[in-house]
Amino acid sequence: GGDRDPGEFAGPEVNRHGPRRYERLPTLQRLDGDPFEREMADGTVVVDARSFTAFGAGHIPGSLSNTLRSAFASWLGWLVPPDRKLLFVLEPDQDRAELVRQCLDVGHEHLLGELDGGIDAWTASGRQLETTSVVDVDHLAPTVLDVRQANEYTTGHLPGTRNVELASTLTAEIPAGPLTVMCGHGERAMTAASLLVSSGREDVSVFDGGPDTWTTATGRPLDTAS
Repeated sequence: GGDRDPGEFAGPEVNRHGPRRYERLPTLQRLDGDPFEREMADGTVVVDARSFTAFGAGHIPGSLSNTLRSAFASWLGWLVPPDRKLLFVLEPDQDRAELVRQCLDVGHEHLLGELDGGIDAWTASGRQLETTSVVDVDHLAPTVLDVRQANEYTTGHLPGTRNVELASTLTAEIPAGPLTVMCGHGERAMTAASLLVSSGREDVSVFDGGPDTWTTATGRPLDTAS
């Protein structure tokens, strides 16, 4: 139950003409906390490309979780308009060239840079972080939202869950109250959770795993009704 590419959706308009050709990949500029924060105040989107568990443990308020992986560009292109300026939070060992390449592939060219020193530098400067709880089977909220695509959901899901595909997270009607978001592993769930929290939702957690994790832990069968 890994991550799926949203390619079956109609892709962003920018893809019609194909990405611009670069002789060589631009490198990400490193910004310290002050210019980074000024860009944020100006409306620049902060994309946190670390693992979903690292994001949950502490992230810059208002940032979008989108783990750097093969589906990174597809979700970025789907969720953020290509004319928006982007800032990034990364781990030291993540592949910057791969991130830049994926951004350019979907027409995102306004790459202002990454936070120099990463999340540790942010906290060392006295700036605040937000957290998003990553929970196990025993700590699911009363409402569980499964943000996988509909065809994944019908192959097997937790009984009683609601299916709202990730791309529809902010337009769907979701019941009030505590909410746990899940997908096939955790990446898309954290992306959805970060969107919900940024829109003002509170008490959002993310399930660490997918349907198989739940079945293994509970011994109960998955539901296959649509």
